[in-house]
Amino acid sequence: MDRVQFREMCARFAAAEIGPRWRIADRDKKFPREFYVAAARAGLIGITAPESVGGSELGSYEEAIALEEMSKVNPNLAVSILVQNIAGSILYDYGSPEQQDIAREMIAGNLMVAITITEPEAGNDIQNVSTQARRDGDDWVIDGLKSFITLAGECDVLVTLAQTDKSRGRHGMQFFAVDRNSPGVSCSQIETYVNRPAPTYRVQFDNVRVPARRRLDAGFKEIMTGFNRERIMVAARWLGHMQSALDWARGYATTRHQFGRPIGANQSIAFSLAQAHVDVEATRHLTYHAAERYDSEAPLKDVILDVSTAKLLATQAVVRVTQTALHVAGGWGLTEELPAMRLALDAMVAPVTVGSWEIQLRAIARELGLPCD
Repeated sequence: MDRVQFREMCARFAAAEIGPRWRIADRDKKFPREFYVAAARAGLIGITAPESVGGSELGSYEEAIALEEMSKVNPNLAVSILVQNIAGSILYDYGSPEQQDIAREMIAGNLMVAITITEPEAGNDIQNVSTQARRDGDDWVIDGLKSFITLAGECDVLVTLAQTDKSRGRHGMQFFAVDRNSPGVSCSQIETYVNRPAPTYRVQFDNVRVPARRRLDAGFKEIMTGFNRERIMVAARWLGHMQSALDWARGYATTRHQFGRPIGANQSIAFSLAQAHVDVEATRHLTYHAAERYDSEAPLKDVILDVSTAKLLATQAVVRVTQTALHVAGGWGLTEELPAMRLALDAMVAPVTVGSWEIQLRAIARELGLPCD
Protein backbone atom coordinates (compact mmCIF):
# COMPACT_ATOMS: atom_id res chain seq x y z
CA MET A 1 0.00 0.00 0.00
CA ASP A 2 1.11 3.59 -0.56
CA ARG A 3 1.62 6.12 2.23
CA VAL A 4 -1.88 7.56 1.96
CA GLN A 5 -3.40 4.11 2.36
CA PHE A 6 -1.00 3.31 5.17
CA ARG A 7 -2.02 6.49 7.01
CA GLU A 8 -5.70 5.62 6.58
CA MET A 9 -5.07 2.13 7.94
CA CYS A 10 -3.25 3.53 10.98
CA ALA A 11 -6.08 6.01 11.62
CA ARG A 12 -8.68 3.20 11.48
CA PHE A 13 -6.58 1.10 13.85
CA ALA A 14 -6.22 3.97 16.32
CA ALA A 15 -9.94 4.67 16.32
CA ALA A 16 -10.84 1.01 16.80
CA GLU A 17 -8.13 -0.09 19.26
CA ILE A 18 -7.02 3.04 21.14
CA GLY A 19 -10.28 4.98 21.24
CA PRO A 20 -12.23 2.49 23.38
CA ARG A 21 -9.32 1.74 25.74
CA TRP A 22 -7.31 4.80 26.68
CA ARG A 23 -9.69 6.37 29.22
CA ILE A 24 -9.95 3.13 31.19
CA ALA A 25 -6.18 2.64 31.00
CA ASP A 26 -5.63 6.24 32.16
CA ARG A 27 -8.00 5.80 35.09
CA ASP A 28 -6.57 2.45 36.17
CA LYS A 29 -2.93 3.38 35.38
CA LYS A 30 -2.62 0.00 33.72
CA PHE A 31 -1.44 -0.87 30.24
CA PRO A 32 -3.95 -2.94 28.21
CA ARG A 33 -1.97 -5.91 26.91
CA GLU A 34 -4.71 -6.69 24.41
CA PHE A 35 -3.93 -3.40 22.67
CA TYR A 36 -0.37 -4.55 22.14
CA VAL A 37 -1.54 -7.84 20.64
CA ALA A 38 -3.86 -5.93 18.31
CA ALA A 39 -1.00 -3.64 17.23
CA ALA A 40 1.15 -6.66 16.44
CA ARG A 41 -1.60 -8.23 14.34
CA ALA A 42 -1.97 -4.94 12.47
CA GLY A 43 1.74 -4.97 11.61
CA LEU A 44 2.55 -1.90 13.72
CA ILE A 45 5.21 -3.62 15.84
CA GLY A 46 8.53 -3.81 14.03
CA ILE A 47 7.59 -1.45 11.20
CA THR A 48 11.25 -0.91 10.28
CA ALA A 49 12.38 -4.43 11.24
CA PRO A 50 13.60 -6.78 8.50
CA GLU A 51 11.20 -9.37 7.12
CA SER A 52 13.53 -12.10 8.42
CA VAL A 53 12.27 -11.41 11.96
CA GLY A 54 8.68 -10.76 10.92
CA GLY A 55 8.95 -7.02 10.42
CA SER A 56 7.46 -4.85 7.70
CA GLU A 57 10.85 -3.52 6.51
CA LEU A 58 9.46 -0.01 5.99
CA GLY A 59 11.16 3.29 6.78
CA SER A 60 11.10 5.73 9.65
CA TYR A 61 8.76 7.87 7.53
CA GLU A 62 6.07 5.18 7.77
CA GLU A 63 6.87 4.66 11.44
CA ALA A 64 6.31 8.38 12.01
CA ILE A 65 2.96 8.18 10.21
CA ALA A 66 1.87 5.37 12.53
CA LEU A 67 2.96 7.26 15.66
CA GLU A 68 1.25 10.46 14.51
CA GLU A 69 -2.07 8.77 13.75
CA MET A 70 -2.11 6.79 16.99
CA SER A 71 -1.17 9.87 19.02
CA LYS A 72 -4.11 11.79 17.61
CA VAL A 73 -6.25 9.43 19.69
CA ASN A 74 -3.91 9.03 22.67
CA PRO A 75 -0.15 9.72 22.86
CA ASN A 76 0.38 7.42 25.84
CA LEU A 77 -0.76 4.19 24.25
CA ALA A 78 1.08 5.29 21.11
CA VAL A 79 4.33 5.57 23.07
CA SER A 80 4.10 1.89 23.98
CA ILE A 81 4.59 1.11 20.28
CA LEU A 82 7.56 3.47 20.15
CA VAL A 83 9.16 1.67 23.11
CA GLN A 84 8.76 -1.74 21.47
CA ASN A 85 10.16 -0.58 18.15
CA ILE A 86 13.21 1.11 19.67
CA ALA A 87 14.05 -1.67 22.14
CA GLY A 88 13.34 -4.29 19.50
CA SER A 89 15.72 -2.65 17.02
CA ILE A 90 18.60 -3.23 19.42
CA LEU A 91 17.71 -6.91 19.45
CA TYR A 92 17.32 -7.43 15.73
CA ASP A 93 20.06 -5.05 14.58
CA TYR A 94 22.79 -6.18 16.98
CA GLY A 95 21.59 -9.47 18.44
CA SER A 96 22.61 -13.07 17.92
CA PRO A 97 20.12 -15.48 16.30
CA GLU A 98 18.80 -16.29 19.79
CA GLN A 99 18.40 -12.62 20.64
CA GLN A 100 16.72 -12.01 17.30
CA ASP A 101 14.23 -14.70 18.27
CA ILE A 102 13.18 -12.40 21.13
CA ALA A 103 12.54 -9.65 18.58
CA ARG A 104 10.60 -12.10 16.42
CA GLU A 105 8.34 -13.01 19.36
CA MET A 106 7.93 -9.31 20.18
CA ILE A 107 6.88 -8.45 16.64
CA ALA A 108 4.41 -11.35 16.69
CA GLY A 109 2.83 -9.92 19.85
CA ASN A 110 3.83 -12.85 22.06
CA LEU A 111 6.05 -10.86 24.40
CA MET A 112 6.85 -7.26 25.28
CA VAL A 113 10.18 -5.57 25.85
CA ALA A 114 11.29 -2.42 27.66
CA ILE A 115 14.48 -0.43 27.16
CA THR A 116 16.25 0.06 30.48
CA ILE A 117 18.78 2.89 30.37
CA THR A 118 17.87 5.89 32.55
CA GLU A 119 19.14 6.03 36.15
CA PRO A 120 18.53 8.43 39.05
CA GLU A 121 21.91 10.08 38.45
CA ALA A 122 22.15 9.39 34.72
CA GLY A 123 19.18 10.74 32.83
CA ASN A 124 20.58 12.64 29.86
CA ASP A 125 24.08 11.80 31.10
CA ILE A 126 24.07 8.27 29.70
CA GLN A 127 27.85 7.93 29.59
CA ASN A 128 27.81 7.88 33.39
CA VAL A 129 25.46 4.92 33.77
CA SER A 130 26.47 3.21 37.01
CA THR A 131 24.65 -0.13 36.72
CA GLN A 132 27.39 -2.77 36.73
CA ALA A 133 27.64 -6.13 35.00
CA ARG A 134 30.49 -8.45 36.02
CA ARG A 135 31.39 -11.78 34.49
CA ASP A 136 31.00 -14.85 36.70
CA GLY A 137 31.61 -18.12 34.89
CA ASP A 138 28.98 -18.61 32.19
CA ASP A 139 26.90 -15.72 33.48
CA TRP A 140 26.97 -11.97 33.90
CA VAL A 141 25.81 -10.59 37.24
CA ILE A 142 24.02 -7.23 37.13
CA ASP A 143 23.60 -4.76 40.00
CA GLY A 144 22.07 -1.30 39.82
CA LEU A 145 18.98 0.86 39.82
CA LYS A 146 17.15 2.19 36.78
CA SER A 147 14.38 4.78 36.84
CA PHE A 148 11.61 6.11 34.58
CA ILE A 149 11.43 2.88 32.61
CA THR A 150 8.24 2.81 30.57
CA LEU A 151 6.32 -0.49 30.72
CA ALA A 152 8.99 -2.24 32.80
CA GLY A 153 6.34 -3.87 35.00
CA GLU A 154 4.36 -5.11 32.00
CA CYS A 155 7.21 -6.35 29.84
CA ASP A 156 8.78 -9.80 29.55
CA VAL A 157 12.33 -8.74 28.65
CA LEU A 158 14.37 -5.76 29.84
CA VAL A 159 16.93 -4.59 27.27
CA THR A 160 19.34 -3.20 29.86
CA LEU A 161 22.42 -1.01 29.49
CA ALA A 162 25.17 -1.77 32.01
CA GLN A 163 28.82 -0.93 32.57
CA THR A 164 31.00 -3.99 31.89
CA ASP A 165 34.39 -2.28 32.05
CA LYS A 166 34.43 0.96 34.02
CA SER A 167 37.99 1.75 33.00
CA ARG A 168 36.80 2.20 29.40
CA GLY A 169 34.12 4.74 30.27
CA ARG A 170 31.30 4.94 27.74
CA HIS A 171 33.10 2.39 25.55
CA GLY A 172 32.80 -0.18 28.34
CA MET A 173 28.99 -0.44 28.22
CA GLN A 174 26.85 -3.18 26.75
CA PHE A 175 23.21 -4.21 26.56
CA PHE A 176 21.78 -7.36 28.06
CA ALA A 177 18.44 -9.04 27.35
CA VAL A 178 17.25 -9.73 30.89
CA ASP A 179 14.13 -11.75 31.67
CA ARG A 180 11.99 -9.52 33.89
CA ASN A 181 11.08 -12.45 36.14
CA SER A 182 14.73 -13.29 36.85
CA PRO A 183 15.57 -13.58 40.57
CA GLY A 184 16.81 -10.22 41.84
CA VAL A 185 14.77 -8.07 39.43
CA SER A 186 12.12 -5.91 41.09
CA CYS A 187 9.90 -3.20 39.60
CA SER A 188 8.07 -0.48 41.51
CA GLN A 189 5.69 1.88 39.77
CA ILE A 190 6.35 5.62 39.86
CA GLU A 191 3.13 7.56 40.32
CA THR A 192 2.88 10.23 37.63
CA TYR A 193 0.36 12.76 36.37
CA VAL A 194 1.14 11.80 32.77
CA ASN A 195 1.75 8.67 30.67
CA ARG A 196 -0.62 6.77 32.95
CA PRO A 197 -1.83 4.24 30.33
CA ALA A 198 1.87 3.32 29.82
CA PRO A 199 3.15 3.19 33.43
CA THR A 200 6.67 4.15 34.46
CA TYR A 201 8.83 2.17 36.89
CA ARG A 202 11.99 1.97 38.95
CA VAL A 203 13.84 -1.27 38.23
CA GLN A 204 16.24 -2.70 40.81
CA PHE A 205 18.84 -5.27 39.78
CA ASP A 206 20.23 -7.13 42.79
CA ASN A 207 22.79 -9.81 41.85
CA VAL A 208 20.77 -10.70 38.75
CA ARG A 209 22.39 -13.56 36.85
CA VAL A 210 22.12 -13.33 33.08
CA PRO A 211 23.50 -16.04 30.76
CA ALA A 212 26.44 -14.84 28.70
CA ARG A 213 24.49 -15.56 25.51
CA ARG A 214 22.10 -12.75 26.50
CA ARG A 215 24.81 -10.08 26.17
CA LEU A 216 24.27 -8.03 23.01
CA ASP A 217 26.96 -6.66 20.75
CA ALA A 218 25.71 -3.12 21.33
CA GLY A 219 26.37 -0.36 23.83
CA PHE A 220 26.74 3.41 24.13
CA LYS A 221 27.50 4.11 20.45
CA GLU A 222 24.56 2.07 19.20
CA ILE A 223 22.00 3.62 21.54
CA MET A 224 23.18 7.13 20.71
CA THR A 225 22.67 6.30 17.05
CA GLY A 226 19.25 4.86 17.86
CA PHE A 227 18.27 8.04 19.68
CA ASN A 228 18.18 9.88 16.35
CA ARG A 229 15.43 7.63 15.03
CA GLU A 230 13.66 7.70 18.37
CA ARG A 231 13.64 11.50 18.36
CA ILE A 232 11.87 11.49 15.01
CA MET A 233 9.24 9.20 16.50
CA VAL A 234 8.93 11.44 19.55
CA ALA A 235 8.34 14.41 17.24
CA ALA A 236 5.66 12.42 15.39
CA ARG A 237 4.03 11.47 18.68
CA TRP A 238 3.68 15.10 19.74
CA LEU A 239 2.66 16.17 16.26
CA GLY A 240 -0.35 13.88 16.48
CA HIS A 241 -1.16 15.07 19.98
CA MET A 242 -1.03 18.77 19.11
CA GLN A 243 -3.10 18.18 15.96
CA SER A 244 -5.86 16.62 18.06
CA ALA A 245 -5.65 19.52 20.56
CA LEU A 246 -5.93 22.08 17.75
CA ASP A 247 -8.83 20.24 16.12
CA TRP A 248 -10.70 20.11 19.41
CA ALA A 249 -10.03 23.76 20.31
CA ARG A 250 -11.04 25.01 16.87
CA GLY A 251 -14.29 23.06 17.02
CA TYR A 252 -15.01 24.30 20.52
CA ALA A 253 -14.31 27.91 19.52
CA THR A 254 -16.92 27.72 16.78
CA THR A 255 -19.66 26.20 18.94
CA ARG A 256 -19.13 27.89 22.30
CA HIS A 257 -21.00 31.22 22.39
CA GLN A 258 -20.43 34.23 24.62
CA PHE A 259 -21.92 37.71 24.18
CA GLY A 260 -24.08 36.47 21.34
CA ARG A 261 -21.37 35.04 19.08
CA PRO A 262 -18.84 32.17 18.91
CA ILE A 263 -15.78 32.78 21.06
CA GLY A 264 -13.67 32.10 17.97
CA ALA A 265 -14.93 35.36 16.54
CA ASN A 266 -12.85 37.17 19.15
CA GLN A 267 -9.51 38.19 17.74
CA SER A 268 -7.59 36.99 20.79
CA ILE A 269 -8.97 33.45 20.41
CA ALA A 270 -8.75 33.43 16.62
CA PHE A 271 -5.14 34.61 16.60
CA SER A 272 -4.07 32.07 19.23
CA LEU A 273 -5.58 29.25 17.15
CA ALA A 274 -3.94 30.63 14.01
CA GLN A 275 -0.57 30.52 15.80
CA ALA A 276 -1.30 26.97 16.93
CA HIS A 277 -1.92 26.02 13.30
CA VAL A 278 1.49 27.45 12.39
CA ASP A 279 3.11 25.37 15.15
CA VAL A 280 1.41 22.19 13.94
CA GLU A 281 2.29 22.67 10.29
CA ALA A 282 5.88 23.67 11.00
CA THR A 283 6.29 20.58 13.16
CA ARG A 284 4.75 18.40 10.46
CA HIS A 285 7.19 19.60 7.80
CA LEU A 286 10.26 19.32 10.01
CA THR A 287 9.30 15.88 11.34
CA TYR A 288 8.80 14.28 7.95
CA HIS A 289 11.82 16.07 6.51
CA ALA A 290 13.91 14.53 9.30
CA ALA A 291 12.38 11.11 8.60
CA GLU A 292 13.22 11.38 4.90
CA ARG A 293 16.78 12.41 5.73
CA TYR A 294 17.15 9.51 8.14
CA ASP A 295 15.79 7.03 5.57
CA SER A 296 18.16 8.41 2.91
CA GLU A 297 21.04 6.79 4.81
CA ALA A 298 22.92 10.08 4.79
CA PRO A 299 25.90 10.19 7.17
CA LEU A 300 24.72 10.39 10.76
CA LYS A 301 26.46 13.71 11.35
CA ASP A 302 24.42 15.19 8.49
CA VAL A 303 21.14 13.98 9.97
CA ILE A 304 21.57 15.12 13.58
CA LEU A 305 20.75 18.75 12.82
CA ASP A 306 17.44 17.86 11.15
CA VAL A 307 16.48 15.37 13.85
CA SER A 308 17.24 17.62 16.80
CA THR A 309 15.52 20.59 15.14
CA ALA A 310 12.33 18.58 14.56
CA LYS A 311 12.37 17.11 18.05
CA LEU A 312 12.96 20.46 19.72
CA LEU A 313 10.19 22.22 17.84
CA ALA A 314 7.71 19.39 18.42
CA THR A 315 8.29 19.29 22.17
CA GLN A 316 8.07 23.07 22.48
CA ALA A 317 5.08 23.45 20.17
CA VAL A 318 2.96 20.74 21.80
CA VAL A 319 3.15 22.61 25.11
CA ARG A 320 2.07 25.85 23.44
CA VAL A 321 -0.75 24.28 21.44
CA THR A 322 -2.23 22.31 24.33
CA GLN A 323 -2.04 25.36 26.60
CA THR A 324 -3.92 27.28 23.91
CA ALA A 325 -6.59 24.57 23.91
CA LEU A 326 -6.84 24.82 27.69
CA HIS A 327 -7.15 28.60 27.46
CA VAL A 328 -9.89 28.34 24.83
CA ALA A 329 -11.81 25.99 27.12
CA GLY A 330 -11.90 28.61 29.88
CA GLY A 331 -13.17 27.47 33.25
CA TRP A 332 -14.64 24.32 31.76
CA GLY A 333 -11.12 23.28 30.85
CA LEU A 334 -10.51 22.48 34.51
CA THR A 335 -13.28 19.89 34.52
CA GLU A 336 -13.26 16.33 33.28
CA GLU A 337 -16.23 17.14 31.06
CA LEU A 338 -13.83 18.55 28.47
CA PRO A 339 -10.54 17.00 27.28
CA ALA A 340 -8.51 20.21 27.52
CA MET A 341 -6.76 19.53 30.83
CA ARG A 342 -5.91 15.95 29.86
CA LEU A 343 -4.42 17.22 26.58
CA ALA A 344 -2.33 19.80 28.45
CA LEU A 345 -1.18 17.41 31.17
CA ASP A 346 -0.07 14.73 28.73
CA ALA A 347 2.04 17.31 26.89
CA MET A 348 4.01 18.12 30.03
CA VAL A 349 6.27 15.12 29.55
CA ALA A 350 7.37 16.34 26.11
CA PRO A 351 10.21 18.69 27.19
CA VAL A 352 12.12 15.97 29.06
CA THR A 353 11.80 12.83 26.93
CA VAL A 354 14.73 11.43 24.89
CA GLY A 355 16.87 14.49 25.48
CA SER A 356 15.70 17.72 27.07
CA TRP A 357 15.29 21.03 25.24
CA GLU A 358 18.79 21.99 26.38
CA ILE A 359 20.27 18.77 25.00
CA GLN A 360 18.67 19.46 21.61
CA LEU A 361 19.85 23.07 21.62
CA ARG A 362 23.37 21.90 22.39
CA ALA A 363 23.27 19.41 19.50
CA ILE A 364 21.94 22.07 17.12
CA ALA A 365 24.54 24.62 18.23
CA ARG A 366 27.37 22.14 17.71
CA GLU A 367 26.12 21.23 14.23
CA LEU A 368 26.05 24.96 13.42
CA GLY A 369 29.73 25.18 14.35
CA LEU A 370 29.05 26.77 17.73
CA PRO A 371 30.66 24.45 20.31
CA CYS A 372 29.24 25.23 23.72
CA ASP A 373 30.87 22.63 26.00
